[in-house]
This record gives sequence, C-alpha cells and structure tokens, in this order.
Amino acid sequence: MKNKKNKYNLPFLRVLANWWGILTFLLFVFNFFTKQTSNTAVSTSAVIYGVILALYVGNKEFNRWQSKKGEFKSLYFGEFYIFLWSVAMVVFILIVALTKGQYHIPSEFPATYITILGIYTISQQSKVIYHRK
Repeated sequence: MKNKKNKYNLPFLRVLANWWGILTFLLFVFNFFTKQTSNTAVSTSAVIYGVILALYVGNKEFNRWQSKKGEFKSLYFGEFYIFLWSVAMVVFILIVALTKGQYHIPSEFPATYITILGIYTISQQSKVIYHRK
C-alpha cells in the first residue's frame, strides 16, 4: 500500500539539490574570499547544482499538476535559498565596490544566482496557475 503522505515527496532529489546547493554556495564564498578568479570546481559545481535544482523543481511541479486539486502540499520553500543567495550577491558587490576591485566576483556566481531566481520564479508562477484552475 502506498503511503499517501509521501506520494508526491521527492526526498532524493531534494536532498541532492540541497547538498549541491550548500556545496556550491560554500565554494563560491571560498573562491571569493581567497581571491581566485577562476576555479574549475566552482564552475562544475554550479552547473551540476543548476541542473539538479531544475530537475527537482520540474518534478515537483509536474507532481503538483498531476495531483488532484488541493492534494499536493509542498512543505519546502525556496525563499530561504533565494534570501541566502541574494544576501551573498549584495555582500560580494559591496565588498568589491568598497575594496576598489581587490576582490572579484566569480563570473559563474551571477549566472548561478540568475538560474536560481529563474527556477524559483517559474515554480511560483506554476503554483499560481495551478491554483486558478
């Protein structure tokens, strides 16, 4: 018998997305404060994180649309990640501006930030449209 509560739970992808998200974030912070201008680990991690996040959110939204109205409940919110990445972006920009270019924002950081914002926005719009039907 299927456990109805876990019917639409995506624990594996959620854990994987969280793990890669934390790793990628820490690599960006480390890369920034050690003043590295290029780092293969950061680039690779950012790409992997973006893809896994897109897979997780895509699966979550697909499951929402396949469920009966009101049956799908998401207990996890992306707002925390958006807030964390936004604070880091602002802090990085301020540090670069205040130190007159002694630090450099890795080029992958804004790209990853925009990817996360885009995925989150699409997910929110999908939720709004779903609740209208």
